[in-house]
Amino acid sequence: MPEISLVPLTRDTIPTALDLHRRSETFDGVPRVLELEELEEELDDEHVVLATDTRLALLDGEPAGYVYTYYLPSEVREERNYIFGEVVPEHRGKGVGATLMEWAIARATAQLHSSGRSLPRYVRADSYDYIESAHRLFARLGMEPVRYTDELLRPLTDLPALPTLDGVHIVPWPAHRSEEIRAVKNDSFADHWGSTPTNEHHWAQMTTGFGARLDLSFVAIDDHDHIVGHCLNKRYEADDAVLGRKDAWIDNLGTLREWRGRGIASALIAHSLHAFAADNLTHASIGVDSENPTGAARLYQALGFERQTRSITHQLVV
Repeated sequence: MPEISLVPLTRDTIPTALDLHRRSETFDGVPRVLELEELEEELDDEHVVLATDTRLALLDGEPAGYVYTYYLPSEVREERNYIFGEVVPEHRGKGVGATLMEWAIARATAQLHSSGRSLPRYVRADSYDYIESAHRLFARLGMEPVRYTDELLRPLTDLPALPTLDGVHIVPWPAHRSEEIRAVKNDSFADHWGSTPTNEHHWAQMTTGFGARLDLSFVAIDDHDHIVGHCLNKRYEADDAVLGRKDAWIDNLGTLREWRGRGIASALIAHSLHAFAADNLTHASIGVDSENPTGAARLYQALGFERQTRSITHQLVV
């Protein structure tokens, strides 16, 4: 039997993890290319400590996979800890994935219980629906599918007209009002499954970190200069070669509950699509929870988006 050992990642071995990740996703046909800067940013987070929250799997001394836990503490609704990782195809079926996941579930559970809060606690992991080996592993470890997320795509042709809204104006993202936009984001996502308030650290990472394009992003402002909606967009140039197109991502879109039903989300998307096209991009992508309570999936489909892929989130209650 091959010997599997686990060691923490270090700054020097993050490139090894990146290589494992890229080889795995290439084999699985995942439509993206993870960049070193992107992975380093993910692992340089206040809730990911390399020594305690990451592991590199060595199979007879050879790197075979890696995993990390991403803990999101919260004082409202729920606490959750996400597990991310990959096993290279040539070493699948040898117990590497199970060893990594068992370690990660134990670590995630300990982190969740360390808060001392009485909120519901969940360990979650997700994978594209067609990667059956991942779903079989999650099931063996007691995790159950609880949510489905669709990735939608539309070409940047036949763009919708830029609408005129009564009492609301769509303007370029005002970076100097970042904290106000964060408050709007947190309020508008309060009724979304699995969402808890985004803190200042993660908001800065979302809005200024890898892929963020504030120059292609927009907010909705009422006649009293209050921000009532936002659309944060991103761009991942390394994906172009794999996709055969130039995508922009509508990464985070929200409207305050009391302002819904007035066409604000549609207007934010329309302005985004026109900005993408003006930047010589060819397509727009967006992810949506298939059970989003705001009817977002219907809205996106009405704007010309069509489903391309689906991922499944699995959950363990701890």
